[in-house]
Amino acid sequence: MKIGIIPRIRIFNKNQIEYCVEEKLIVFLNKIYRNSSIVFLNELKKNNNFQILIISGGNDLIKFSNLKENYIKNKITKYYLKRSIKKKIIVIGICYGAQFIANFFKCKLNKTKKHVGSHRIIFEKNNFNLKLKKNDFTNSYHTYLIKKVSKKIKPLARANDNSIEAFKHKKYKIYGVMWHPERNRIIKKFNIEYFKKFK
Repeated sequence: MKIGIIPRIRIFNKNQIEYCVEEKLIVFLNKIYRNSSIVFLNELKKNNNFQILIISGGNDLIKFSNLKENYIKNKITKYYLKRSIKKKIIVIGICYGAQFIANFFKCKLNKTKKHVGSHRIIFEKNNFNLKLKKNDFTNSYHTYLIKKVSKKIKPLARANDNSIEAFKHKKYKIYGVMWHPERNRIIKKFNIEYFKKFK
């Protein structure tokens, strides 16, 4: 299996661009999708073929920040998300990725100061969440939350403030999680179980 990852983008000294993917994310993905190869999607290429698209964390949506690196990541993400929808490729958004997908499908996002650190998530009662505990604890590193979903998006998990922590598209194989499964010191069992469901 081939996995395409859209990296975090940083700009130094006004024009030096750095594309970053956390090593722990690669370790985590290799635990879930064994014998997979990874390609980094830092430019627009029609011949980049993959079976899963990962939109990684890092950066802000351009509606919230006009930094150059956010515009670059927006352009790359929009290109590969549209291409993945057309080709019916699995898409998984992590943190920024989840926010981008939610915004793309017209969900409502708000700024928050309360989602940095560890907090509880409550899993919705539905078939997707079968065999999972009612709730669990996870990390949080975002300053924007998904307040309300559109008709095309199905919530899968919520925080105590009722914001959306995980979701899936009702038609396409598109998923989003607001936490970083790769940043736990020990990979949590529910993260492995959850990502295995994304297929």
